[in-house]
Amino acid sequence: MEEALILEVLKKWNLWEKKIETGIKREEYVRKIYDFMERREILVLKGIRRAGKSTIMKQLMAELVRKGVEKKSILYLNLEDYNFSGSLKIPLFEEVLAAYRNYAKNKGKVYFFIDEAQMILEWEKWIRTKYDLGENIKFIISGSSASLLSKELSALLTGRNLSFKIMPLSFKEFLIFNKKGKLSEYLLYGGFPEVVLEKSEDKKAMILRQYFEDIIHKDIIDKYNIRNPKQLMDIAKYLVSNAGAKVSINKLGKVFGLSKDTISAYTGYMIDAFLLLEVTAFSYSAKIKHDVSKLPKLYVMDNGLINVVNIKYAKERWRLYENAVLVKLASGFDEVSYWADTGNEVDFIAGSRAINVTATDKIPEREFRGLEEFGKKHRQFTPEIITETATKGIMVSIGDFLKE
Repeated sequence: MEEALILEVLKKWNLWEKKIETGIKREEYVRKIYDFMERREILVLKGIRRAGKSTIMKQLMAELVRKGVEKKSILYLNLEDYNFSGSLKIPLFEEVLAAYRNYAKNKGKVYFFIDEAQMILEWEKWIRTKYDLGENIKFIISGSSASLLSKELSALLTGRNLSFKIMPLSFKEFLIFNKKGKLSEYLLYGGFPEVVLEKSEDKKAMILRQYFEDIIHKDIIDKYNIRNPKQLMDIAKYLVSNAGAKVSINKLGKVFGLSKDTISAYTGYMIDAFLLLEVTAFSYSAKIKHDVSKLPKLYVMDNGLINVVNIKYAKERWRLYENAVLVKLASGFDEVSYWADTGNEVDFIAGSRAINVTATDKIPEREFRGLEEFGKKHRQFTPEIITETATKGIMVSIGDFLKE
């Protein structure tokens, strides 16, 4: 690309000569990530498309300036800008850096933010070279893929890269973005920032439908060159519609007329794109945990996506409750599992907590029994039942739980 065009594009996105919109500050993320800004590690922000990664990057840039860093020491590259669409190869990084240096005349440290890094194949190799040469560049990378950081880079930079999982708004954040917001709205439309800020329910639904299609097309169909896009879309809708259900790859294959390997690959792509969250069977044994007979449960990263894919969920509150609880747990724990044994179940095991979820205050006996049976074998876990409004003993209302 011509240097003049590169600079013209960069000026649109950077804060060198103008103010940039940073939105409502997501304090917890900014504080947690900024603490590592002066260390050498590559910072990696990963999460579902439209969760707010780009905005958090801009908030980090604003925080740097607030703490005294010169504006021209900061470089932001948005690889989804259409001007770069024909040049998404590794040399683009050098061209951008050269254009920036000629403009900024910065001979000191560069804070280099690269948004949606996965747009350039093998981007890691360029970052690795710069890192190994000890160049005075702090890299902050974002992407909409759980495998954004390749095994190659992870192995090379063990202990030298830090990943941060960016989620849609928590219920606490939702109440900051929408001070008059209600729990029922959060459970139904989820926590994507733009959806929360939109007042019209019709427009909320329209935005969510577009998000769903963008995730499927941009992060799966285009990325993996899927030959039958409609079939993959149908499978995605089926899995989202059945959020929280145990998933049998064999049965899915029969329903859609596809091989077990193809279904397994498609499901893996959806998990990698953060559309789906996998909850495996609880066990201290890795062999048992990944036993094919112990079917995993698949949940959805945001309740709003469930609602627009299958409107019946608006009436099945227990499913929305369960999915919202899982999303909350996934934000704080790297691994969440479930337990089932001879008719008894515990919805979620996370950290030292054993949790069952119900959408009523009239708790069915099976919820207590499941926790009791699990507790007989695993006394180190604290039992909890998430309810509609009741908070007593081991019962916690979903509103209180989501505000934790």
